[in-house]
Amino acid sequence: MHRLKYSTDMVQRALQKSEALGSLNHSITGGAGNFAGYMGEECISHFLGADNVSCDEGDDKFNYDLIYNGYTIEVKTKRRTVDPKDFYDVSIAKTSTHQKPDVYAFVSITKNRGKVGFNNVWLCGFMGCKEFFDSAVFHKKGSIDHQNNFKVHRDMYNMRISDLYIDLEDIL
Repeated sequence: MHRLKYSTDMVQRALQKSEALGSLNHSITGGAGNFAGYMGEECISHFLGADNVSCDEGDDKFNYDLIYNGYTIEVKTKRRTVDPKDFYDVSIAKTSTHQKPDVYAFVSITKNRGKVGFNNVWLCGFMGCKEFFDSAVFHKKGSIDHQNNFKVHRDMYNMRISDLYIDLEDIL
């Protein structure tokens, strides 16, 4: 995993985008995770030097967030109260399976409960779209993931962080 650097400008852009977005259909958190999602995009696009196109016009903005060397990347950000460990999961909700990026980038943002702001932004790793769904474990809403005793809020696909690629070039 990589701890990602960020600037005040990146935080400001993420805040502006999250306030403008409101709540999307099928949002697990009713829009409460917008800032984290945009912050994840800001950090990954800066880290890779990729074009952030998530708020551009047209339907493609719903299918991926970044373009890097001609490849499309969808950033999936998870908010956590502790820094991620290799045995933690990354997830994609079934409601997001319409997206067809070349690659997923998985990010975790650590926020201490009750405090304003966040502590760290982590790149957990990358996975090709097809490989993710070929390898991920499907969990039905309401079921218990017996690996971590988490009650699943939505139908979703999970994969361990340790199964991700840390270097994007390994899958391009």
